[in-house]
Formats: sequence, C-alpha cells, structure tokens
Amino acid sequence: MADRNARGLNLDEVLDRILDGSSDEESIDEEDSDAEVEQILREAHIVQELEMEQCRGDKENTEDSAWGWERNDNPPLLMPFDSHVGLTCDLPENPTPLDFFYLLFDSEFWQKIVTETNLYAEQNIAKETLKPNSRFHDWKDLTLDEVKVFFALIISMGITRKNDLGDYWSTDEILNTPLFSKYMSKNRFILILSMLHLADNSVAPNRGDVGYDRLYKVRPFLSMMKTNFTKYDPERDLSFDEGTCPFKGRVHFRVYNPNKPNKFGIKLYQVCEASSGYCLGFDVYHGETDCVAAVDTLETEVDNGQGPTDHYGDLTMTSKIVLGLLSMTGLLSKGHHVYMDNYYTSPELYEELDLLDTYACGTLRSNRKNVPKIFSSLRKMKQGEGVFRRKKNLLAVKFHDKRDIHMLTTIHEAKLVVTDKVDRRTQEPILKPKCIVEYIQKMGGVDLNDQIVQYYEVLRKCVKWWKKLFLHLFNLLLVNAYILYRKYGGNIKKKSHLDFRVKLVKSLLESAPNAPRPSRGGRKSENIDRLTGRHFIQNIKPKEGAKRKNPMRDCIVCNLPVNERQGNKRKQTTFECRQCSVPLCLPNCFERYHTLKKYKFTPQESSDSD
Repeated sequence: MADRNARGLNLDEVLDRILDGSSDEESIDEEDSDAEVEQILREAHIVQELEMEQCRGDKENTEDSAWGWERNDNPPLLMPFDSHVGLTCDLPENPTPLDFFYLLFDSEFWQKIVTETNLYAEQNIAKETLKPNSRFHDWKDLTLDEVKVFFALIISMGITRKNDLGDYWSTDEILNTPLFSKYMSKNRFILILSMLHLADNSVAPNRGDVGYDRLYKVRPFLSMMKTNFTKYDPERDLSFDEGTCPFKGRVHFRVYNPNKPNKFGIKLYQVCEASSGYCLGFDVYHGETDCVAAVDTLETEVDNGQGPTDHYGDLTMTSKIVLGLLSMTGLLSKGHHVYMDNYYTSPELYEELDLLDTYACGTLRSNRKNVPKIFSSLRKMKQGEGVFRRKKNLLAVKFHDKRDIHMLTTIHEAKLVVTDKVDRRTQEPILKPKCIVEYIQKMGGVDLNDQIVQYYEVLRKCVKWWKKLFLHLFNLLLVNAYILYRKYGGNIKKKSHLDFRVKLVKSLLESAPNAPRPSRGGRKSENIDRLTGRHFIQNIKPKEGAKRKNPMRDCIVCNLPVNERQGNKRKQTTFECRQCSVPLCLPNCFERYHTLKKYKFTPQESSDSD
C-alpha cells in the first residue's frame, strides 16, 4: 500500500471513479503491476457489492405501489444549469465599498428617510404636550448629509460594541470613542433615533380595512431590498432555511423556537447561495407570508401528462412558502439545486419543483404524507446499512449512521461515495450515500449568512418592533454588499469584513461635508488633546470692532468660581493656547493645564499664588 501511494495510485480516487460509473480498466494506470490492479479491482468490487446490498433494501417488501426498489443506474433527468452567474449591472472600474453599498441601497432612499422622519417629527410634536425639559423641544429638521452621518455611526456601533448607548459619548478614558462626539451629539443622535421613520403613518390603512399591512412601517425598505438583491445571479446550488431577527417585545407575529440561538424573535424565510451565503431573497413572517400569496398568482404552466397544473391552492403551507419565495426571486425553471431541512421537505413539494425544472435535496420526516412505508416498518438497522425507494425522479433513502437519517432528493442516484473520514477500528474509509454528503456540504448557506451577520451586529435595544427589524435588515444588506465586495472588489489584497465596514463608514462621513457638527466637542476628546497634543501660546485676538487691541480674559486655571473666591483676586491674562483656545497665565498655568488632569487651583493654592 505504501509503494502504491508513493507511485501516485490513490485507492480512494479509483473507488470514486468506479462508483461514478467509469470502467475499471480505464481507472488504472498501465504501469501498475497485475497484482496491484487485481487488488484494487477486488476492493472496488467489494465496495460495489456493499453498495447494492446496503442501498437496495428488502426487495420482497412491495407494499408501496408508487415507490419501487429497482435500481436505476441512469442519473435523474435534470435540466442542465447554464444560467448566467454574476452581477446583472455595471460597476465602476475600481469599485469601493460605498459602490457596493449603493448597489443594494438606492441613494434616493436617503431622501425618503429624511422626508418621512421630518414629517413624523412634525406630527408627533404637534399632537403631544411636551414637558418643559423634553429633548423634543430641540428638534431641528433632519438633513440629507446628517442622515448619512447617523447611519455611519450606526455601522460604527456594530464595530465597537458597548452595552449602553450613552457609552459611545462617554468622557471616561476607557470608554471614550472620539468619533461619535466629533460628528454628532448624543442628544441629537437619540432624537433622530426616536423620530426615525420610513413611511407616513397618517395614510396607513387601519386594521380590518382593505389593504391593511402589518409590515407597513418597513414596507418601502423591504421592497427596495427584494428588488436590489436580484442584481446578482447566483450559482447553481442554493440553501433554503429560516432566520430570526431577535426581539422579546410585544408584537403579534413574534415566534418562539427553542432550537435557535435567539429563541424569541421575528421569523424570516431566506434563500441563499450555498457557497457564499449571499441572501437572494427573504420573506418576513407576519401571521401570513407574501410568498404564499405569490403561489396563488404563479403563472407557470407545466404539462405533466394530464394538462397544465392548476392545483397550487391544494398544496400545504410549507410547500407554498418554498415555491412562492423561489418564484418571487426568479429562481424557478433555471435548473437550480435547492437544499433544505426536514421542515420543508415533502414528496409533494419535490414533485412540483421537479415539474418546474428546479431540483431539491433535504432531510425528511418519516411521518410525512406519501413517504415509503418501509421507512417506518424497518426499525432496527446496523451502522452503515441503508435502504432506498424510487418514484420517477424522486429518491427516498434511509441510512443508519449514529442514528437513522431519512433523505429525499431529485438530484442524486442511489449510490455510496467514499468520504474523507476513516473508521477508527478497521482503518477503512467510511462510505455514505452521496445525497447525505452533498447535503452536508451545501445546506449551510443560510447559516453562513447568519454567522456573518452576527459578527458586527448593529442592533440596539428597541421598544418598537419595526425599528429592530429595520436595523436587522439593514445589517443583512451590509452583509450582502460585503459578499459582493469579496467577489468583485478587484485586486485589493485586504478584503476582511472589518476593513469593508471601516472603509464604508469613512466614505459615508466624507460624502456628508455639510452635516452639522456639535457646537462643542466632548470633554474627554478635549482632555486627550490637552494632555497629549502639541500646544503653542499666542496673544488673545480682539473681537471684530473691539476698542482694545490687547484684550484680557480670566485664566481658566488660577481663577476660582465666583462663590468660592472668598477675597481672592480675579486673575486675567492676555495669552491663550492656540490649539485649545482657553486663556492661560504664563508660565505656570500653561504648564499645569497641559500636564495635570485636575488642573484647577484650590483656594489655598490660589492664595499662595497671589
């Protein structure tokens, strides 16, 4: 065996070719000795016999008239996948993260946010009696540049995670983040977050009215995302599963799933590209789903020997969800392979998908309708044993590994493949059905998307469900933009997720030069510059029209508050720090201010200085 491996003859590769249907003689190099060839072929035939015995099952059990046990050596009849893969729109020559962001986020949507937010603020302030100290008294209309700065800070909060919103404007040297206080004050940020709106509430249909929509508040954003996500044509293999927007507040369509990391939340049905995790489409469950309504309007007519199909209304809810979402995203009738879990998998759904030239593979619940009866009657199986049943293109497989695994597929044949794992006891390669191996490889598209979303989550604690959902979907859009950036971002060496978000934040801030800045910076930012920066003295400049050419101001260090002076003289100076713009006496006060955290003189020190 060592000599064989040294000469480059790999038994696993030979077995793979034999199991795929290639001839034995063509799989072996002519230079190999007869003994080696005989040994390899003997082992290969053993595997073939094992494959037939394990996958054939009990041929005497014929209680299912629709399902047969006869082996079909021909692969399923599949429509070849020759669809376009890639972007359907043009990009600049050297695209930046901002270009990919605007590919999915319409630049005109900024103005809609500005308009609806200002309208809601006007309506809200007019109808409410504000308390004297309410921050809403300070509301000023939102501007286009200011909303870009606001969302740039939202993205930054996902990069720098802090428990409390106010910590981003903290003056503590450990918590301080100068970016936030430099571009927007805390009160202004909270005001915008409170008034943020995407739709006009005054024209929203009431519950019970025609056209009532539970997702009305986020519907414009949903429509934009669903349209722009289709600007990328995916690869052949897709993954279908549900995701969750975590939310524990009060909302009619909140769901509970104990098997999810976020057990309470708003459920989303998602279809993603299996290899990259790019989300091609989604639907928010709100007591009902839009993709179910899409099935009722599905216009594709398929001739199955009995005329066009017109029975979509008789399908189960899970089948309608899958068919509807694939129809809404334009993924039907293109030869895609869709992988899904046992919540959606059923013979009914797979037959419909097969008629629509879309093929599927997934785990199966043995108690589903029209599942082969032998799956429930055959209970005691040894590890490595399996049984299959076939109905036209449908293949149902029951295989026992550490437990019973039920699979349904319209993509694969009833065959075993050699995996990259080895049995610890016998040191022989482990064989598994091909449908199970490929399901494990390609089912994780939605999970991969969820994983990337969690890295730099922008969610904040919100009482209103729609804001929580909006921020979750905004983060989903950022993840899609990042995936496209990795695929088509040019020859840039560094394409990390963090680098993408940092560059995007900088670009958004640079694209908003007219955004109003805070009237004064945070004290901690000023303190850091005061103690670490370079500082120079200058004469205090006179104000325009002033009579005195050498004005004087109270020194910030040696002057005490008026109520604490107790006879101490008022001290004035004609000098100030050019960088800090504060009046300082020379030389002691200038040095003290730029070297000590607590630079103020005490009453005793002030008396001594006099």
